[in-house]
Amino acid sequence: MTEPLHPNRFAGLDPVGLEHMLVAWRQLAIPGPLPAYQLRGVELAHPDPRVRFARRIVASMPCANGRDTLALVDKASPHSLFDLMLTEVSAVAKSTPVDVAAATGRALWRTGGNFVRFCSQPRVVEDFGLAGGELHLALNCDPHTVDRESVQAAKQFHLHLLYWTPAALAPLAGAEPLARVRDARLRRQALDPISFLGARLIFDALSALDLGLPGAALLPPAAPAVIVGERPLGCVIALPGWSVLGEPDFEALIRRIHVRLATLAADLLESFTGEREPPPPWQRHPLLPRRDISARILAGPFTSGVRDGLECLAAGLRSLTPRSAARLARASPAVRMDLMTLNHPAYALNLHAPRPSAHGLAEAPVVHLIIQPRLFSGIGGAGLLTLGGVPSVRVLRAQGTFSLAQWRQRARFQRAFACFNRDAPGADAVTAGLPIRRFVDFERGWV
Repeated sequence: MTEPLHPNRFAGLDPVGLEHMLVAWRQLAIPGPLPAYQLRGVELAHPDPRVRFARRIVASMPCANGRDTLALVDKASPHSLFDLMLTEVSAVAKSTPVDVAAATGRALWRTGGNFVRFCSQPRVVEDFGLAGGELHLALNCDPHTVDRESVQAAKQFHLHLLYWTPAALAPLAGAEPLARVRDARLRRQALDPISFLGARLIFDALSALDLGLPGAALLPPAAPAVIVGERPLGCVIALPGWSVLGEPDFEALIRRIHVRLATLAADLLESFTGEREPPPPWQRHPLLPRRDISARILAGPFTSGVRDGLECLAAGLRSLTPRSAARLARASPAVRMDLMTLNHPAYALNLHAPRPSAHGLAEAPVVHLIIQPRLFSGIGGAGLLTLGGVPSVRVLRAQGTFSLAQWRQRARFQRAFACFNRDAPGADAVTAGLPIRRFVDFERGWV
């Protein structure tokens, strides 16, 4: 697929009533670190993540007999005061759920489950004022976009562990109907043109998939429920609680979902361009003539309603010429993201409990596994999510700075979780007894 060079609308892709959907794309502002802890040159440019993250690694966990290594990392640009990133840190990037060993994926998801349990501990809730807050686990996948700004800026396989307190979420009371957002570029970034169509495409692609988890269910698309805030934006699988994250079958499900999404991406690319593989950097495959696209859509593995949406999408796309690509390479990130597509598969995956239990977050009876496709939007699942009852919330990062006291509270939270995760039941034998670093100061970071 390519890019539209002029229209900002994709007629027919938006459901009826969408303008009434509440959004918070300007309200949730999260500060960043003090200047001494902001990224240095080597932390921005070094190819080895172990060097880039050196000041920020809280703990390392070897996995799969040393084939992979997961690291808990203090994020340079937080999405919340209480957050961490769990990332694979091999020198050669492993970007997707199928690029790491199954044991590594199981350790990643088990750690995500431990984060939920940690944030549910009465003492932790009291110490850090977590009562009544919300939690998300977010994973981004965009292995092939290396030219324009990407959903997965760091190509390592990684999971965001995110918790917001009620005080942090208070600005969401200022959410507004989408009709009030007049900035066309913001609308296309925060509500990707394939948001609703993509949910239907993914539902169809997964409809015959054996989820392998008793009690799990693939929910049919329901745009009206999304618009009124009863359902998150994207394709949703309802899971029977957080405990499934500790089961090997959950890691296997995520792996199978990725394979299905990669096949779907290739089918779509072939329908629009005749190609199945991603193009070289700063190129996009030219679109086929419209009549050929229509014929391929009709012959493809798409349901009738989805075919209509794909026809509307085709009407809004234009081919990216070499001259346009060269111009975009010199343009601002905002212009590139507005006019140049991502390379598929590009998606965000979130885990969120829509109805916390009275017995604590970890006891939530239902957890939503939310899959959101991306075509233009470079905002990942940690920065664009359902939160505080608002269907679409954008996290504005690096808005001012946290105080020294807040950052030390953050470090105390992170180290306490790292210790909890190391000592939790079910941890790999190789993880037991691993050292947990301490945050010393902004110059040296975690040592």
